[in-house]
Amino acid sequence: MKRSSLDYVKDEFLDIYSSICNLTDKEILHKPDDDFRLHFERLNRLAAIEVDDQNVKEILCDKKFQPVIKHISYLKKIYGLKMEIEFARSIIDAPDPWNLLKHFKFYPNYLELARMEYKGGDLKSNDSVVFIGSGPLPMSLISLYKQYGIKGIGIEQIPEYANLSQKLIKALELTDSIRIILGNHFSLLAHEKVQMVMVGADACPKDEIFTHLTKTLDNGTKLSYRIYEKGLRRLLDDKPVLDIPHEFKEYARIRPKPPVNNTSVFLVKDIGRQDKGD
Repeated sequence: MKRSSLDYVKDEFLDIYSSICNLTDKEILHKPDDDFRLHFERLNRLAAIEVDDQNVKEILCDKKFQPVIKHISYLKKIYGLKMEIEFARSIIDAPDPWNLLKHFKFYPNYLELARMEYKGGDLKSNDSVVFIGSGPLPMSLISLYKQYGIKGIGIEQIPEYANLSQKLIKALELTDSIRIILGNHFSLLAHEKVQMVMVGADACPKDEIFTHLTKTLDNGTKLSYRIYEKGLRRLLDDKPVLDIPHEFKEYARIRPKPPVNNTSVFLVKDIGRQDKGD
């Protein structure tokens, strides 16, 4: 990307920022989005522009620009949450919940993400996974079960969202295969035998979550998380995973195919003989 193009990207981010920076969480979540939806759609189009890693690093290192990106990323997350809440409520009230679910704008994305998790986790039908930070619309768990028969437990720490997703799972008649628990990473019970733990993009604090999982997961248990690895979308990841505890070994990365933008990273808890003190 030439300097003029890099300046264009920065100018576009700044222009979007000026349009949405004064929005509050309450305004985004509870007011009609006619006044700000187009700005977030514009942000998504901007993030899709292909740029090389060096240009992204240059933007990330711009200390004056960092607060702008951080705040935009936060507001984008809140807007995504708004979309999930509204769609979850629509499915719960729908006469044919499954038919409406399949018309969700991002349904194809979640089917592809489910394929990536199934492949990377080497999962089999009737295996069980846990999703930490499953949110009001637990599409990853729903897609894994629908496509591959993978059972799931969603853990959500905000009561409103946990309650909403419980109603959603009931509306889809999936209560025998998917459970939603109100809690956080400390709520993952030792007796739950699962093949893989999935850490949601908005689950935090990630360093605390990963550290806790090193103490509670059985040796050999797999763990996955998602990252934006390429392009301008890296700028919108305001909760990156920085340091992986040495007890987890990365064994695979599955890079995205359209329409997905996330890379899925797969770890396994692997405590060797020296770590055990043998």
